Amino acid sequence: MNRKIVFVLCLVLFAASAWAQMSMTPGPEVKKLDYFVGSWSVECTIAQGPWGMGGKFTQNSTNEWMSGNFFLTGHNDFKMPPELGGEGKGAWFFGYDTDKNVYTLEGFNSQGRHEAWQGSVSGDTWTWTGSQTYAGQEFQQRMTMKVISPTSYSEKYEISMDGKDWMTFMEGKATKK
Repeated sequence: MNRKIVFVLCLVLFAASAWAQMSMTPGPEVKKLDYFVGSWSVECTIAQGPWGMGGKFTQNSTNEWMSGNFFLTGHNDFKMPPELGGEGKGAWFFGYDTDKNVYTLEGFNSQGRHEAWQGSVSGDTWTWTGSQTYAGQEFQQRMTMKVISPTSYSEKYEISMDGKDWMTFMEGKATKK
């Protein structure tokens, strides 16, 4: 009887160890985020709209893998016109939710903003969507990033009040340093 218990315990430990090893390896979806690793410089033009005259947006960011290679962490410094928030710093976390089959992007900045995005990639185009509330008004947001080369992508950020009619908030380009 003791041999049966020892055998069963060994079998359970072996199965648990095998399961842990299988679940501890990032899948191919996660590895696609490797494109964003490194230091990036972003330059965009904010369009004139209900938010004001528009102007220039710049950002310098650095992204790296967290231990385990399941999530990217990013830190950035950004500047935009004062009436849109001015200067600030931010932190981002990129990942992939295997249960929902979507990419995730969570951002926090020194202006007290939190953003949560869900994303997908099709060919050379990443599309991120989410919602945001400013001054009590909720709107939908969409960011499209089209890979131009291993060291650059175009970026377009759009907003919508109803999720149907979209207007461009800003457009530009990111370049890997």
